[in-house]
Amino acid sequence: MSQSIEEHTGTRIARIRKQRGLTQQGLAMRAHVSKSLLSKVECGQKPASPAFIAACARALGVSTSDLLGQPYAEELRRDRMDALIQPIREGLENWDIALDWETAPRPIALIRADVQRALEQRRQAEYTDMVRDLPGLIDECVQAVHTSSGEDQRLAYECLAGTFRCVFTMAWKFGYIDLATVALDRLAWAAPRADEPGLAAMHAFLRAQTTMASGRYDIGVRVVDRALRDLEGQDAHRPAAIDAMRGMLHLRAAVIAGRAKDRDHAEARLAEARALARQTGELPDYGVTWGPVNVAVHAVAMASEMDEFGLAIERAKDVRIPPDWTRSRAGHHWMDLGRAYAWEGRPEQSLNCLQRARRIAPQQTRYHPTVRDTVLALKRRERSRSGSLAQYAEWVGI
Repeated sequence: MSQSIEEHTGTRIARIRKQRGLTQQGLAMRAHVSKSLLSKVECGQKPASPAFIAACARALGVSTSDLLGQPYAEELRRDRMDALIQPIREGLENWDIALDWETAPRPIALIRADVQRALEQRRQAEYTDMVRDLPGLIDECVQAVHTSSGEDQRLAYECLAGTFRCVFTMAWKFGYIDLATVALDRLAWAAPRADEPGLAAMHAFLRAQTTMASGRYDIGVRVVDRALRDLEGQDAHRPAAIDAMRGMLHLRAAVIAGRAKDRDHAEARLAEARALARQTGELPDYGVTWGPVNVAVHAVAMASEMDEFGLAIERAKDVRIPPDWTRSRAGHHWMDLGRAYAWEGRPEQSLNCLQRARRIAPQQTRYHPTVRDTVLALKRRERSRSGSLAQYAEWVGI
């Protein structure tokens, strides 16, 4: 069933809190948040920040997806995306056992081209096509690992790691946290066998992301710092990609610090990333989007993580996104900015940003919890009925 206007994240926190027999004061003490803020979040007067959601989820003994209402089963069924999830689950059952194939897998160059296409689809938020092809690609990569040797085998492991990277993104964005965890474990197994340090750094980058959902910011920073140390002095088949991953790790640390409300640390990490980006320029590799534009976008996101929405809007004035830039990152930027405008009391600008996110990356936008909570906030605050907002809410599934 589609959400009603009352079913925002704060409502879910209140419902589960009552099921646990907790008062607002009791949950506030467990989650180490103020009772005043909890009260305002539960009634929709204040936004539920990612850090707030993670703290409440830990205190209530549930996942952040439970509080966000993910996965959005009704909408996934409507878009026939749910039917693509089970084949992915089945595909991840095998990652290390040779299959009983009567024919040999394709040459590794052809497999690699398809994996690169899937990684590009991930960057462009084209999830349906990506997910449809992944189960077959996983099987083919596994078989190539067992029927090749030397450089071809190394590339087969690299391809297999790429497929697990794609599965992680899909599962994480749609709220299948258990599936994302399995994909991350598979990536941890494949990365060292590919003999490419950047892939191990990618695993650390994604692992640090999961620590944000659980509120373990201390672990997230340690994961990032260990990965940065491991990259020092490493030889790589794609040296430029190492710089890209080093920069992305600093950006991850900046967002973690921002979510932990440690502004000095966040700004220091952002400065590290900005200095590196000036040296490297744009370096898209390993399925990431690294460069000066992404640093600027993360500066906006970091301000939003700290609930400094005015600062986020101010920083966004300096962001210049190229027309051909990665759609997943561009769409995320407009979602973040839409949220900032909403909570700064500027509904028209907020809806304009959300519309831009929809045009750029429709699937990502439709299933992102930030968009849903932002739309619900706009609907609660609208003084006169807006046809554009109503149409957008219906498209999202509210």
